[in-house]
Amino acid sequence: MGEPEDLNSSAHQWCWGTIDLSAPLVWNPLVAEMITAASVMLELWEKVLSPRQRADLASGFAAMDEQNARLAAAFLAGVSRIGEASPSHMASFGTGAPGDGEGPSDGQQPSRALEQARTAWRDQAMRAALPLPAVGARVRHAEPQHITAAVLPRLTGCDCAGYVDGERCRDKNHRGLYMAAYALNRHGTDVLHADTVARAYRATGGPAWGAVRTALVDSVAHHVGIDARDLLHLIRPSDPLRLTAFGRLVSQSSDLARGDAPRGFASPHDTPEAISNRARAHAQEAVYRIRLAG
Repeated sequence: MGEPEDLNSSAHQWCWGTIDLSAPLVWNPLVAEMITAASVMLELWEKVLSPRQRADLASGFAAMDEQNARLAAAFLAGVSRIGEASPSHMASFGTGAPGDGEGPSDGQQPSRALEQARTAWRDQAMRAALPLPAVGARVRHAEPQHITAAVLPRLTGCDCAGYVDGERCRDKNHRGLYMAAYALNRHGTDVLHADTVARAYRATGGPAWGAVRTALVDSVAHHVGIDARDLLHLIRPSDPLRLTAFGRLVSQSSDLARGDAPRGFASPHDTPEAISNRARAHAQEAVYRIRLAG
């Protein structure tokens, strides 16, 4: 499988994932944590889930076989944080924007080191063409998981015309794409109101940010070994309640992917191959610790 065309630009590698506030010069690129979450899901599938659990997940996805379900689960675990690649979230580097969990605690003033780290990150990110808003600009905010629900179907195969502001298309073949995207909402599967998703869509940042998200999604797909636009051929879920267990696995995969963030395991200067190799190693270590503890 060749390198995805969208990886010709490095802008997406400057999206931040987790910041170590005790040493703010240490931060992991979002793409590295997304790819690691995909690797964690693969490890969980192969080494932790029972045959019955794997069969139940494959059935819930309405996948043709367990291999398709495994690849789809890994891909979706990886792209579950795609909504963080948005203007408001990226501009909140270390400042504690609503819902990001990365800022100082209440009453704690940002440190000088954090301010310097934010400035250094912003300067380098803008040189890499990450389309950040101007300092002090008013930017629409939406919860990252709501943005994920608004944009992911369009990144995974729904190219139907005439549906805007996060609307679901009426093509029955695309229903599973929307169901899968909504299942990544941490508050439960398929519970988002259409108005919530519409508001989130208006905070996505336009075509420039769309290109960043496309590169991130394609990075995860390349790591897993699929084409992002092939998701609709891998799964056809029809009952959102059957994806509840999958949602919990996604949360676990994402948490484990961020578990060693303080030591920093990736850099935006890394090659895609280096990021993939480190993601696999990190995932293997994380799941091995789970198995020892169990």
